[in-house]
Amino acid sequence: MNRNNTKVGKKHCLALIDDDEAARVSISQMFKLRSYNVEVFSSAEMALSWPGLVNMDTIISDIKMPGMNGEMFLDEIKSRQCKLPVIMITGHGDVSMAVRCLKKGAYDFVEKPFEDEVLLASVARAVEKNALQKESDELRHRLDFFIKEESLFGIIGKSRIMQDLFEHIQIVSKSVEPVLLHGETGSGKEMVARAIHLESNRAKKAFIAVNMGALSENLVESELFGHVRGAFTGAISKREGKLVAADRGTLLLDEIESISMSTQIKLLRVLEDGLVFPLGQDKPVKVDVKIIATSKVDLKEQVIKGLMREDFYYRIMVLPVTIPPLRERAEDIPLLLSHFIKVTAERNGIPIMQIPDNILNQMMEYSWPGNIRELKHCVERMIITAKDGLIGPFIMDHNFDSSRLLSLPGTPGKLHDELENVENKVIKACLSDNEGEINPSARDLGISRRALYERMKKYGMNKEDFKRP
Repeated sequence: MNRNNTKVGKKHCLALIDDDEAARVSISQMFKLRSYNVEVFSSAEMALSWPGLVNMDTIISDIKMPGMNGEMFLDEIKSRQCKLPVIMITGHGDVSMAVRCLKKGAYDFVEKPFEDEVLLASVARAVEKNALQKESDELRHRLDFFIKEESLFGIIGKSRIMQDLFEHIQIVSKSVEPVLLHGETGSGKEMVARAIHLESNRAKKAFIAVNMGALSENLVESELFGHVRGAFTGAISKREGKLVAADRGTLLLDEIESISMSTQIKLLRVLEDGLVFPLGQDKPVKVDVKIIATSKVDLKEQVIKGLMREDFYYRIMVLPVTIPPLRERAEDIPLLLSHFIKVTAERNGIPIMQIPDNILNQMMEYSWPGNIRELKHCVERMIITAKDGLIGPFIMDHNFDSSRLLSLPGTPGKLHDELENVENKVIKACLSDNEGEINPSARDLGISRRALYERMKKYGMNKEDFKRP
């Protein structure tokens, strides 16, 4: 057979290694009669020296051979990062060696004497596995290239609205002025903030993110500004605040709507003069930090309601950036799906799968209230629950979207009353599930701690009423 030509059409290609000529002839003839192309070698050394070995679909190797035996051959194949399935043929006395080979990555072993159907079935399974592996590797390669071409620092999108966002990111990254990112929950605000940082001349310095909504009012100022020893009860040592830690870098303040008026005043000083006053210290610390804030609510409404200072609002609104919800860029869904499928498959050590057209159409038509985060978790669930290589079903979440209800403006009339009634029930149910704990309840509802406290006050709720005895 011509070993310079490894292209064999649609026929499957096997490499057979056995020092016994009679075995080589018998086994090769068996597979040739079933339309396999077979390359035969009398030694492992000969097989390894042939450049076309990597183009085979499966390798069959005897274990007991002079010189390099089957186990040594397997070690060498694995050291070359070759993914081809290797089936070991073993005599009765070599079973322990065959078991060692399985542990080292051999696909299967067949014990002599064997029925033809046993080896044929093993090879058929190995060939199918290799075909799936090649398809997965090729798909992964294409996805890597495609996603790289259509992304910016991990933010994926080819739609016009996302290309406009990419341009906006590049513009605001060149400025030292604060940036305000506005977008719904799960839309990717932190990823956009990181992209702004990485596009700026601060990319080699620190990027620090602080979730303001997750901090109690007592901890916010200590977290941001730091404190000296003895500044308050429990301050047993000096602590550097995030503003100082992010000096010459970028500080992301997530859920900026959550901070109190007093903290707004202190942050305004940092934004205006770059001066940080640690708690308990009269002497300020000069910092050069780019502030990026995020919000999922209308901050102008916060000003009108008296929850945000007007001067603070205008100072952080210098460079506003709006992040579109997923429903406004549905054409990006196939690209995002490809990315999340690849990441999930690699993390779980399973082949990359493709989504059937009927399921893709359902996903394209869905509104995705949880945006990118919901899509990511949906793909993870579908991949992990896949059976026999078939991707799991797409199950739409028809549960009531409490985070959207809670952000509806108050309007007089019957509709408003009904909405308040539903809002009241949703909050009670969530507080009951979390036994009155504010942080997990706010997180489940998709609102800040401060917003939850306001609604509890509005409906006359006390967190102690939800604690179980």
